[in-house]
Amino acid sequence: MAHRLGNFIRANSGLFLAGKFDLQQVKPFSAVASAFNNYFGFLTREESERAMLVGSKLRTALGSDLYYLIQVIPNLSRLIHEHSCDIPPNQDDCVDAQQRLQYLFCQFVEVISSCSGLPITLFLDDVQWADSASISIIGQLLKASHSMGKRMRFFFLGTCRYDEMASDHPFWKMIEAVNAFGFKSTLVKLDCMDRDSITRIVSNLLHLSPRLVGTLSDIVYHKTKGNPLFVSKMLLSLNSDGLLRLSLTRHRWEWDEEKIQSTSLPDDVAMFFVQSISTLPVDVKVALVTLSCFGASTEFEVVKAIETDLNLNLIEPLNIAIAEGLVNQLDGKYCFCHDRIHEATYGMIDEEDRCMYHMNFGLSLLSSLSKGGSNSLLFVAVTQVNLGGPSAVQHAETYLQIANCNLTAGKKAMEMSDFSSAFSFFDHGMTFLQKKHWQDQYNLSLELFNLAAKCALAIGDLTSVTMICDEVSRKSRNFDDTLNSSFVLMSALTHSKISEAVKFGLKVLSLLDVDIPRSTSREDTLKLIIQTQSTLHGISDEVLLSYHLFTDYKKAMALKFLAKLESPIHQVNPVLLPFITIKIIQLTIEHGMSPMSAIGFAYFGGMVAELGDIQGGHRYTKLAKALLDKNKCNEIAGEVIFLSAELFSYTEPLQVTNEFRMQGQTTAMAAGDIHWACMNKLMFTWTLLWHGATLSRVKEASTIAGVHNAEKFFEINMPSWHLLSAHAAHAFIGGLASFQIFRETHNPLWALRGEQFQQRINTWKEQGSLWNFESKSFLLHAEQCYSNGNFDLAQVCYESAISSAQHHKFIHEEALASELAAKFFLKIGNNLMALKYFTSAHGAYFKWGAFAK
Repeated sequence: MAHRLGNFIRANSGLFLAGKFDLQQVKPFSAVASAFNNYFGFLTREESERAMLVGSKLRTALGSDLYYLIQVIPNLSRLIHEHSCDIPPNQDDCVDAQQRLQYLFCQFVEVISSCSGLPITLFLDDVQWADSASISIIGQLLKASHSMGKRMRFFFLGTCRYDEMASDHPFWKMIEAVNAFGFKSTLVKLDCMDRDSITRIVSNLLHLSPRLVGTLSDIVYHKTKGNPLFVSKMLLSLNSDGLLRLSLTRHRWEWDEEKIQSTSLPDDVAMFFVQSISTLPVDVKVALVTLSCFGASTEFEVVKAIETDLNLNLIEPLNIAIAEGLVNQLDGKYCFCHDRIHEATYGMIDEEDRCMYHMNFGLSLLSSLSKGGSNSLLFVAVTQVNLGGPSAVQHAETYLQIANCNLTAGKKAMEMSDFSSAFSFFDHGMTFLQKKHWQDQYNLSLELFNLAAKCALAIGDLTSVTMICDEVSRKSRNFDDTLNSSFVLMSALTHSKISEAVKFGLKVLSLLDVDIPRSTSREDTLKLIIQTQSTLHGISDEVLLSYHLFTDYKKAMALKFLAKLESPIHQVNPVLLPFITIKIIQLTIEHGMSPMSAIGFAYFGGMVAELGDIQGGHRYTKLAKALLDKNKCNEIAGEVIFLSAELFSYTEPLQVTNEFRMQGQTTAMAAGDIHWACMNKLMFTWTLLWHGATLSRVKEASTIAGVHNAEKFFEINMPSWHLLSAHAAHAFIGGLASFQIFRETHNPLWALRGEQFQQRINTWKEQGSLWNFESKSFLLHAEQCYSNGNFDLAQVCYESAISSAQHHKFIHEEALASELAAKFFLKIGNNLMALKYFTSAHGAYFKWGAFAK
C-alpha cells in the first residue's frame, strides 16, 4: 500500500523517499539516511540542473556544517563541491550534537522543498525497530513543517508491527509530542483479511466468479488465518506443487480440494518459510543463512568481502534465491523480500552457534578492512563482532583488536552525531577489555570511558554517566586525567541536580587552584568589579584581542568549568556570579585568551551596566562579540549573543539588535544549544513588538517560537538584569500609566512614580541610544507637562515625540503618541487638532496592523 501511494505521489510530481529500519541496524540513522541518500543519487544522475541549484542553496544555508550531513548522507557530497566540507570541524564546539543534527536536517529539508517546490513524503518501514535518534529527527521535521507552512511541505508515513510496539515506545511518544504541537496524525490499523476479502482476491486472481472459488478460499482462509503474506505464499506453493493448476482443456484454473485440505501447513508463516527454504540446495541455504546474520538487507560489498575472505560460494547461490522470490537485489544491496523470510532464515541457526557465526563474519570483515577495504565496512564488521560477544573470542590478542575497533567506530558515529550508536560501540569496547586493562591498556581504557561518558550525557543516560565517571575517578593515574570525565559529570548534574552541580564544579575548581568564595558581601563584590574595571581600563581592546590562545591544559579546563558554571550559579547562588565572571577575566589577562573568555566579558558587561555605566558595559559586550567572531566558539555563542544583545538594546538601534538576536538563535541551533536558541528567539519576538514590526509579523514569530505567555515570562524574571529590554519597556509603559492615573486620581504618588520612570528613560537616552529612547522621552515629557498644566510645552513635546518616532521607524510609538496627543487636544477643547491627530493615529495603527484601533 505504501509503495502504491509512492507511485501515485511520483506520478503527480511529488517527492517520495523510502527507507527501512532493521532489527540489526548497523549504520547510524540507516533508514532516514538511506532514503535521502537514494534521492541524491537519483538527483545527480537524472536532474543535474536541479542538483546544482540544491547544492548551491545548501552551501549558502549551512556552510561548513554540511560536513555533519555528508557523514550521514554520503551522496550529498556529489552536490557539494567544496573541500571545506571535507574537514572535520571541532567536535567539542557543540552543546548537543544530536540537537544540532536535527536542526541541520530541518534546514536541509526546507532547502530541498523550496528548490523543488514539491511536497516531500518520507516513508519508513518497520518503525518498531527505529532508533531513538532517528525518531527524534522525524519528530523535529514534523514540527518544523508545521511551523514553516508552505516553505516546507513534509509528510511522514510509517509502517510497523503494531502488536510488537509497547505503549511507551519512543515512536508513540514522538507522535504524542507532535500532536500536542498542533500536528494532525492518523493511525491506520491493518488487520488480517476476512473470508470475503480472500474470496475476492482468489476470484480476481483466477478470473473465476466468487461462487466457483468459495470452497478454495475457505480452505485458504482457515489455513492462513487471513495473513496476507501467508495467503500469497500458500497460493504460490499450491501452484508449484501442482495442486492449483491451469487446465488447457477447460481453459480455466482447477484444483483438488481434498488434497489441498489434507496438505499439512505450519501454523506460523515463519515456519512455512523454513520448510520452503529447507527444500533448496545446500549452497543456497548456506548463502541465505550467511545473509541473514547481517539483517534484512546487506550491501553487495559485504557479501563479496565475506565470499573472498572465507572462501564461501555466495553470489551464485543468492542468484538462485532471487529467482525463488526470497531475495531481491536493489541499489547495491541484497534484501530479503520480507522480514518474515529473514527471521525464518536466521531462526535456522542454533542459538548456541549464532555468536560464533557473527564473530567469524566480523573478524573476516575486519581483515578486509586491514587490507584496504572500504570504511563503509567498519560499522558492519564491528557490529558483527559485538553480536558475537567476548565469549566467542578464541585468541587473547583479539580482545584488544576488537576494543580498538569499537573505539574507531564510536568516534565515527560521533562524527555522524549518532551518540546512541556511539555509546553502544564504546560500551561494547569496554566489555572486550580484559581484567587488568587499567594497568595494561591505560590510554585505551581512559579514552573509551571518557567518550562513553560524553555519549551517555548526550543521550540523557545520567546513570551511566555517573557510573563511568566514578570508574575514571577511581582508576585514573593522575588528577589531570579525571578532568574530562569530571566536566561531563558536572554537565550531567546541571540537568537534574543543579545545586550539586555547582558544589561539584566549585570543588574541582579549588583542586585546579581556582578558589571562589562561598559567601560575600555587596561591598566586596562592588570593590572587585571596580578593581577589574580599573585593570581593564589600562588595556585597549586591540591588545586584548591580540592575546595569544594559551595552551596550559589545566587553565583551559578551569575556564571550561567557570564558563559552564555561569548560568547554574546565577540560579543557585547569584551573589557568587561576579566572582565566577571576574575569575574568567583574570585568567584571560594572566595567561592569554581562551574560546571561553568571551562569556566572561559578556556577563561582566551586564554587571557594569547594572551599576549605571552603560557605555562601559557596552565596551565589554562588544569585546565579547569580537572574541566570539575571532575564536568561532559555537558552544557558548548563543549565551554570549543573548547577553550582548540585551545591552545592545540600550546602545544600538533595536532593529539592528534584533538581527543580532536572530544570529544568536541560528548559531545556537547549529551548536545544538536549544536553551539559548529559545532565549534568543523569545527576545527576538519581544523586540519585534517594541521596534515597530507589523503585528502580523509579530504574531507569526510568536507562533513559531511558542511564546504566547511572554508577558508572564517577563513578569516573573523582571528583577534579573539579564532582561534589560524588559526593564526599558516596563519603564516606558509604567511612566505613561502613572501620569494617566495621576490625572484621574490627583494622587501625587503617581506623579512621582511617573517622574521616576521618566528619569530612567532620560538616563538611557543620554548614556545609551538616542535612536531607541528619544521618542519615548519626548512622549513621557509631554504627558508630564499635560499632567502639570503646562499645555504649551506639552503640544511641542507631543509633536516632537511623533516626529522622532517617524524618524526612528517606531510606527507603534508614532500611533500611540498621535492618539495621546489627540486625547490631550480633545481635553483642552481643540476639537480640530484632536481630529487631526486621531486621523494620524488611525493611519499609523492601521499600518502597524492594529486593526481593532
